[in-house]
Amino acid sequence: MPPKSPLPFVVPFVLYLLGTSLIASLGVAWYPVAYAAMVAFVGGVTWFLLRRETILLVHGNVWLGVLVGVVGIAAWIALSHLRLETWVTQWLPDFLKPGDRVSYNPFENLKSVGAIWGFVLVRLIGIAIVVPIVEEIFWRGFLLRWLIDPDWEKVPLGTYTLNSSLTLVVLFVLAHPEWFAAAVYCLLLNGLLYWRRDLWLCIVAHATSNLLLAVYVLASGAWWLW
Repeated sequence: MPPKSPLPFVVPFVLYLLGTSLIASLGVAWYPVAYAAMVAFVGGVTWFLLRRETILLVHGNVWLGVLVGVVGIAAWIALSHLRLETWVTQWLPDFLKPGDRVSYNPFENLKSVGAIWGFVLVRLIGIAIVVPIVEEIFWRGFLLRWLIDPDWEKVPLGTYTLNSSLTLVVLFVLAHPEWFAAAVYCLLLNGLLYWRRDLWLCIVAHATSNLLLAVYVLASGAWWLW
């Protein structure tokens, strides 16, 4: 039997990275429309590619995932506010320093109440539904196993090796501007997968974290966090 194609696990993540880079370059005026289009496109591609996959066992016993998500986002927010990256990276060349998020504030950039809350709804769908599925399928569903063995489908979910775990943390950190928060968060979700061997719990944890982060940003005005 030929090896299982990694494309359903990789393509949505690549499209998401390319999409976020593209819409960040378009400027504030185009951001809401471009973001909505990206969420719809990436979400549709993800569903199409994963509709026949069996990597996820969806169930309702998710209290542990919710708990990990709450703890994880509390740590993320606290560490992000310390701005430790600024101190650590001051000696690095600019191309190695973490970039800033778009930090789009709909209350400043959109005029109508409908447009503002329409964008907030789309943003919530993006970060609390699409992103957790896309990222967890890639990071812990595929890459964590591929780092152990390129014949990754033979590696059971939740298989632990020190090298694969630490490598994933480094790559996860480089994909986020909040380096210290990302490192702690990745270790936490790795630990959840090693403990329960349940990718669905990791998605629930990630979704819980992102939803609470959105609530925090809306309540506090810390737009630099999303």
